[in-house]
Amino acid sequence: MVKNKKWALLLVVISIFLVGCLLAGCGGGEEATGEEDADKTWTLKYDYYSIENSEPSIIDKWYFDEVAKRSNGRINIEYYWAGALRKTGEHYGAVRDGLSELSFLNYGYYTAELPISRGVEWKWRPGLESPDGLNKAINKLYEETEVWKQEYENNNLKVLYMSNWGAEACLFKTPVLSIEDLQGLKARTYGVEGDVMQILGAVPMSIANNETYTSLESGVIDCVTSFGLRTAAGMRLHEKAPCIVDIGAGVQGPSAVVINLDLWNEFPQEIKDIFLEVRQELLDYKWAEIMNNTALEGVNMMLEDGAVFYEWPEDVVKQAADIAVPMQEENWINDMVSMKLMTEEECKDFLAKLDQYTAEFSKDAQVKSFSEIYKEVTEK
Repeated sequence: MVKNKKWALLLVVISIFLVGCLLAGCGGGEEATGEEDADKTWTLKYDYYSIENSEPSIIDKWYFDEVAKRSNGRINIEYYWAGALRKTGEHYGAVRDGLSELSFLNYGYYTAELPISRGVEWKWRPGLESPDGLNKAINKLYEETEVWKQEYENNNLKVLYMSNWGAEACLFKTPVLSIEDLQGLKARTYGVEGDVMQILGAVPMSIANNETYTSLESGVIDCVTSFGLRTAAGMRLHEKAPCIVDIGAGVQGPSAVVINLDLWNEFPQEIKDIFLEVRQELLDYKWAEIMNNTALEGVNMMLEDGAVFYEWPEDVVKQAADIAVPMQEENWINDMVSMKLMTEEECKDFLAKLDQYTAEFSKDAQVKSFSEIYKEVTEK
């Protein structure tokens, strides 16, 4: 009996010892995992459809380079410019599916995938002329609008920030200074501006960004709309269409800079905090600084090559707005209601907030239009 009790006691001691060892082993595993996470690095592919020296690419490169620098080597970025990995229109699916980690999504190329986003892309809408005022407003409105966030997050995309191309530049082979002058012109365009150009009498042509120069050269198109000035200068479009016209349509191409959501969720909080910290600095001041620099570069490049700058008179801008704005608003609201994404009342509230926030942020706007910069350069 005593012998049995001794064996029982020994078994208990051995069991306790083994459990202790197991727990210690598990604890050691957690500690090792923590150390491993602290040392883990990520290499992210940034996949972009336009040239390296365009407005958005310069902004995005500053942002991601700054994130990489502050991560002390844990984040590394590989850049692929001008559709080197994927063609225009393929980047949404690539980031969603994890084929690329990062990209710039221009709403106009993803009308079916990003219908709510189209509600901040307007031509000639009064009050939305300031690139940085509108950009800050869009970023604020996005954070407040759950159904809009779901448009991305339900498709495995995390928006890092919204951006745009600055004031829209149009390039013509001869001066086009009225709506009458637009009649019958084959205009390179896309997205909402295709509808606008059509209702104003032009013939919209869907031409990929990197095919614009050859299309001008061959006569497939007569003119170019829907461009940022620095992008147009970098692509040398003014060689074939030397009349640079500010048609007063406002900001070109609001867009989203995105990261694969699964990857974002994988990051430890300290890495996420770096992305968020740099984002705030970008929106506070750096975005405006870069946009002004790119506009100045674009103006100087074009002037050196003999391009001539024009502006539509105020009465022509108003005439275009009277035609285009009601049509755009009606189309977007009808789409939202028919797709059961928003009610008509919710759409109107969304637009009211967009107008309100843009007005507030535009009071301290820092970004100048290329027309303003052109005047400053030529009046020196």
